Amino acid sequence: MKYEIRVMKKEGPERSTYSVRLRPSLVKSLRHAAVEEERPLSELLEWAIEDFLVKCDRAHQTGKGKKGKRDSGR
Repeated sequence: MKYEIRVMKKEGPERSTYSVRLRPSLVKSLRHAAVEEERPLSELLEWAIEDFLVKCDRAHQTGKGKKGKRDSGR
């Protein structure tokens, strides 16, 4: 018996895997948002991260960038 393996490549830009630890309540909210928006969770995360980076870049360009650690216990 001969088996054939096919690798299907998804359309769009190449992506890499990156693992993070998030609060369970945040993950639950993200999953609900993904369902409501009818988009994959990873797509929502990409959008949020890109938006954050744009805001950081603008803040640093205007000299309003915050220094120091952010409170992670929100």
